[in-house]
Amino acid sequence: MTEILPPRPFFRQMYADRDDLVGARWWQESLQRSAPDRISRRNALLALALTLGPAAGGGLLAWLLSQSDEVDITMDALELQRREGWNVGHAGAALRFPNASAVDIDGGAGWRDALGRLALELAPAQATLAPFYVPTLFQSPADPGSASLRASLTPLSPAPENRDVLRGAAIRSLFAGEQTPQDVAVILDVQGPTSVAVAAGMAPGFDPVFVLDNWPHPLGVVPSHLTLGAVLYYRPLFMRLRGSRTGRAPPVFVLDRNRLARYTDEETQFDNRYVARLPTPTNLQSLGIRRLLYIAPDQSDMRELDDLNADFVAFRDASIDVKVMPLSDLMPPAQQAQSHGYYYGGHAHTHFLFWQTYGWHSAAPGRPALTQRTASPLPQVSRGAEYRPAPRPTIFSSRTLGGGAGIGKQKPSGFGRVSVRTSRSTGSITAVRTGRSGSFGRAGSSGSS
Repeated sequence: MTEILPPRPFFRQMYADRDDLVGARWWQESLQRSAPDRISRRNALLALALTLGPAAGGGLLAWLLSQSDEVDITMDALELQRREGWNVGHAGAALRFPNASAVDIDGGAGWRDALGRLALELAPAQATLAPFYVPTLFQSPADPGSASLRASLTPLSPAPENRDVLRGAAIRSLFAGEQTPQDVAVILDVQGPTSVAVAAGMAPGFDPVFVLDNWPHPLGVVPSHLTLGAVLYYRPLFMRLRGSRTGRAPPVFVLDRNRLARYTDEETQFDNRYVARLPTPTNLQSLGIRRLLYIAPDQSDMRELDDLNADFVAFRDASIDVKVMPLSDLMPPAQQAQSHGYYYGGHAHTHFLFWQTYGWHSAAPGRPALTQRTASPLPQVSRGAEYRPAPRPTIFSSRTLGGGAGIGKQKPSGFGRVSVRTSRSTGSITAVRTGRSGSFGRAGSSGSS
């Protein structure tokens, strides 16, 4: 019977402390020590690459970085907000409301209960105008992830002496006479809160069609929360007049001129810019509209914004007459310290010279015919009646989409987009970068916003 001998004991044959062997020994020991902590394979490989030094580890490190689970992309800002929450990336930042009001125009606080119904309540009264209504901004408070937005919103007090509403009333009065043409639509393209207030002054005779296609953000390039605040203030007025108008009311398209606000690519800005979507020439013709009055801020800023240039040229080519009138052409009488009315040219006697100046109206029966001298542009008003659309190169050139009602433009590369970091494996957004050249911060959560 063969005797089974015990195994030979382990004897050290040599002892070495060279750099290459020490690195290998450290590698094995680190794996053993880290096992309870479930060190990831990627982290372990990264540690090895750092240990091997520049020569051996450089290639491994480059390979590791190329295999990262995260990738940087850009995505549409509105899509990102709808997915991750209105204040994505900056959940702790606050909205600021200069001249905030706790109550609406009626002195009530019912506006807070109406935050989830704005898109429905502020829709055009006429079904024929519904396809051109863009309620995106009004949908933001109703989103399930917008609890903090609802808590932050508040009405915005009107401009001093209620001047914007009075200017709206002055525009409405121009169209109130029996001799005024019924084939005119108005486009309000001034700052959002001003557009809303002017529309409120026009609402007794015009059907407001809001074209507001973004969401607010604490660092938004477009301060659309202020437009929401103005809407909350005038909401009761819009609601009353919506139900009291009879017959066919001409549309007033309500835009926010801040939609193309300057973006400087800073970390302190969230690019929530957007382009306006107006009806096509065929759409306007089907509504019986042959004339468009474009309301700009003042004489120094009368040209249509770049995203409307192709639209206006298309209107011209379809024989739709487009003219401009800045709000500054509507003035209070000079002799009144506190005016209760605004007029074209600053006086009741010059107010109805608007129609002769713009060539859209003849003298009413019983009034003396206007001579060429009195019909010439008044010295205190703009030459907006001489405006004619002309094509010019813009970042929106050749980007118009056709074929449907209210189709707008494609956004240029980088316009209204935000850089995000996403997981390759899960598709989830892990970080958001405000300002495409800035640093990444943690993404928000739609469930907590």
